[in-house]
Amino acid sequence: MKILSNKGISYIKRACKITDNIFSLILKGIKIKKFKTELDIKKFIKNKAKEDNCELAFKPVVAIGKNAAEIHHKANKTRLKKGFLVIDLGVKYKGYCSDMTRTIYIGNPSKKERKLYNLVLEAQLTAFNHSYPEVYAADIDLIARAVLQDYYKHFVHGTGHGVGRKIHQAPSLKPRGRFRLKPNTVITIEPGLYFKKRLGIRIEDSILMKERPIQLTKTTKKLIVIK
Repeated sequence: MKILSNKGISYIKRACKITDNIFSLILKGIKIKKFKTELDIKKFIKNKAKEDNCELAFKPVVAIGKNAAEIHHKANKTRLKKGFLVIDLGVKYKGYCSDMTRTIYIGNPSKKERKLYNLVLEAQLTAFNHSYPEVYAADIDLIARAVLQDYYKHFVHGTGHGVGRKIHQAPSLKPRGRFRLKPNTVITIEPGLYFKKRLGIRIEDSILMKERPIQLTKTTKKLIVIK
């Protein structure tokens, strides 16, 4: 786990701001039906990052409906239709990464779907609110899992990871994560639920560790519904 310099932190903040902006443009594009498929959105992310003098921090995940049940789904020509749409993106600005996931809904979500989304959001916010220096990474993972305990079989990855020059680095927020969180490091918190061949939901932010956690990715986490 590497402590970030002030310059490194400033670059990650800039990367997060660019990520938020790209996502806002994606939303506008979906609303006016600019994008027809998952692949259209993935290509837009790649091109916009380049326009902003950034590299992609990783291959974006764009997954609609049952495709969202695949954690690392590769965007394809699946058409945007009714259901949850998971978009996981990040850029690398001057060598430093950002990472954010938002799940939106196209169409009218059912009460059950809203309930599942709000449960993932509660897990994410609860884990965030307990993220302080010297807390064990494994404890943050446990806190998120406790909120999702009724669906524990459907939370199939770690709660987060460190971010810096690499998109995945220590600490690993998993059940056996031995690291303690340290000031001036950046982590993600990204709980999710995945129902095979049905749907997936994930909410993720890049978070700076200070005396209190600071959310660097600012896009709203309220469920966005596009009809």
